[in-house]
Amino acid sequence: MAKQVLDLYMLYKLVTEKGGLVEVINKKIWREITKGLNLPTSITSAAFTLRTQYMKYLYPYECEKKGLSSPGELQAAIDSNRREGRRPGYSNSLYRFSPSPSASAPHLLSPPKMHLPATGHNGLQATPSPSLKKASGVQSFNEIIVLA
Repeated sequence: MAKQVLDLYMLYKLVTEKGGLVEVINKKIWREITKGLNLPTSITSAAFTLRTQYMKYLYPYECEKKGLSSPGELQAAIDSNRREGRRPGYSNSLYRFSPSPSASAPHLLSPPKMHLPATGHNGLQATPSPSLKKASGVQSFNEIIVLA
């Protein structure tokens, strides 16, 4: 997503100022969040990407610290958003939020597992590049996400 770094602290601050994740989803104000993060408005996947990153890294914190909504309310907001017909071919179960993964239901928002060969096609050692970068200035959050 535009190869920009996502500031989780600023994302949390912007979303909670608007009433929390459920309110942002229900009111469809992701464009305001995108502008607040200084991301290009031309990114068509911004709302989905920001929502999934927020759900994965920040929503449990929002529930604990602010209590603005419950996981049930979040699921209702997601289901309502899906029912509006933008992606009728997809099953709603793909987008279920689960605050704690269980053995019977895998956490669908966890990072994909990548297996890299020990050597590249030219015999050079292949090393995976880190997907998380450290930044000073991110207040109580220790990591930021690089949007690709």
